[in-house]
Amino acid sequence: MMKDKVKLKEGESLRHEQSTSKGFMAEEDINEYSIVNEQGQVVGSVVHHDHTAVRGGRRTQSVRQTDSSGNVIVNESW
Repeated sequence: MMKDKVKLKEGESLRHEQSTSKGFMAEEDINEYSIVNEQGQVVGSVVHHDHTAVRGGRRTQSVRQTDSSGNVIVNESW
């Protein structure tokens, strides 16, 4: 579902860079991606947060996509 939110140009793809967790019970997963073009150059980045509440189990997600200059392209939560 996160990939449906990201806006990639023709020939661009996501490359997973790292995953981390935070919270006292590691209830939030954070995945970081680079956006690479056909030549393998990094042209942007994506950070995806996936949080599951300890109490109630409610799940929320967010994605933030920036270009190589730091301009925000996508900033959505669901």
